[in-house]
Amino acid sequence: MSEIWDIYDENANLTGRTMKRGIPKPGDYMLCVHIYLYRPDGMFLLQKRSMNKQSHPGEWDVTGGAVLSGEKSIEGAIRETYEEIGILLDESELFCTKRIKRKSNFVDIYFAKKQFEIADCVIQKEEVEEVRFVDGIELIHLAINSRHRDREYIDVISMQIDKILN
Repeated sequence: MSEIWDIYDENANLTGRTMKRGIPKPGDYMLCVHIYLYRPDGMFLLQKRSMNKQSHPGEWDVTGGAVLSGEKSIEGAIRETYEEIGILLDESELFCTKRIKRKSNFVDIYFAKKQFEIADCVIQKEEVEEVRFVDGIELIHLAINSRHRDREYIDVISMQIDKILN
């Protein structure tokens, strides 16, 4: 079954229309979530994208995906985290640091602090090949710089990582 996404306008307002998984038409936007999951010791979880993924196969990234039609952003973040890596988050563990507008979507960037181990992760093989912990410096390098994120995104993530680690 294909995913159904809500369509937003350029100001992140719901239009009342939906679309099947894909690329929004010009002027339409979808909503995505990125979840930076970290432990109290300051180690962040990265996941290696499945080689079968259409976009960025085999690359290291953070947990994330599209918010489904009818979901709130935070609900999408909880669902994506559980689906992809088997870690169940509570709304109280998530903090949305910023919404960034891109060419055809909005991205809500979440940070979530939770005590867990790699052995607690149950990865969804269609999405994820493996997971590992990295420190903040490696997170910036692997998940952000290697994915060629824009300057606004990198600045938001860097500031939040600095707050967490200091």
